[in-house]
Amino acid sequence: MNKANLVLMAALAGASLVGVAGGSLLPVSVAVAAEKDKDKDKEKDAKQKLSPEVQKPLVAAQKAMNEKNWDEAATQIAAAQAVEPKTPYDAFMVDELGWYVQLQKKDYAKSAEALERSLNSGFVPEADKGQRLKALTQMLLQTKQYPKAVQYGTEYLKANPADNEIALQIAQARYLTNDHAGAKAAVEQIIASAPTPPEGALLLALRTSYETKDQAGTSKALEGLVRHYPQPKYWEDLLNDQLFRTKDDRGLRALYRLMNDTNTLDKPDDYAEMGSTLVAGGFPNEAKQVLERGMSAGVFSGDAKSRAQQDLERAKSGSSMDAKEIAAAASQLAAAKTGNQMVGIGKLYFSTGDYAKAIDAIQKGLAKGGVTDTDDANLLIGIANSRLGQSAEAKAAFDAVKNPTLTEVAHLWKLKLDVAGAPPPAATAETAPTTG
Repeated sequence: MNKANLVLMAALAGASLVGVAGGSLLPVSVAVAAEKDKDKDKEKDAKQKLSPEVQKPLVAAQKAMNEKNWDEAATQIAAAQAVEPKTPYDAFMVDELGWYVQLQKKDYAKSAEALERSLNSGFVPEADKGQRLKALTQMLLQTKQYPKAVQYGTEYLKANPADNEIALQIAQARYLTNDHAGAKAAVEQIIASAPTPPEGALLLALRTSYETKDQAGTSKALEGLVRHYPQPKYWEDLLNDQLFRTKDDRGLRALYRLMNDTNTLDKPDDYAEMGSTLVAGGFPNEAKQVLERGMSAGVFSGDAKSRAQQDLERAKSGSSMDAKEIAAAASQLAAAKTGNQMVGIGKLYFSTGDYAKAIDAIQKGLAKGGVTDTDDANLLIGIANSRLGQSAEAKAAFDAVKNPTLTEVAHLWKLKLDVAGAPPPAATAETAPTTG
């Protein structure tokens, strides 16, 4: 297996257009009767009064809009647009109605152009700017105008920092303009602010960490995906990531066992390497079960099958010897003089799947003292307790592992225990963006 070949190409694309056609986004109505504004400040009234030549087609456009006749509305707005000269307020009202009509016609590019002009006109009420900015940002994303989407989305987020939906879309836009560092910083803020980060945010954090060669960030994002969305594909990526960096045989055995227990042991090399390292480590019965399962599943072929068969024969031979020794294991444990002897008997029990007796023997060995490899002993106690469903005892054993290389593996086992004890993630309509 090419352990470096991680599935890290997180799905990314411009955000879909959502929620931009609500009633709160209806443009202001055309002032049909100028008399309605008589009591307003004269200077303001002068600035916000439609020219008769523009007012007539816009009133017709408003009527068509009320009837949802978008083609007729667009025709009347085009007639108003053709009037020259126009005052700044004339131009604003043409765009104010125009962007909404084009939105209904699903011409997002024209709608965005008109809404951008409207926003920059100085006539949009302050209270309406937030929703207008959000609508413009989403249409710019829809039409893949990412630099402008970042510009207006950032402006929107200054006043609406809690809108993680837009924040994630802007982070994606940064990524799509090759601003990987900016996208990474933005999405990490989203993740830090959310008790349950959106799956899309964690995927983007994974991708940007990969692009910026941030190994710690890559692992953290994968761990977040497993913790909050514990799907086999995320477990597989997380464990492959760790497998690529683990060179210690004890750590490899513990990792392969974790792959086995998370149902991510599915490749020929995984089965072969797990079987081989278990045989070498003194766990022949466990190796026999793994290799026989691989053979039954038909994962091996060619030379790989021949090598796996050789390892299986070694495992069977060792398993037969263990079967003879297991009958005397209890008396040997009682007579053992050293901690190492007791731990060795614990490994025998572990290999045969008798985890309760394995825990008892190894703990007696640790209590006796003088155990050569306490980290490996604690890993075995943790895994055995995990397989018995004894989470607290398992975590205590994993916490006792001190070797820096092995603590990473112990941490992943604790993650499995946390995930197993956590409620399932809430159903969500959100879908991970796909590569465009």
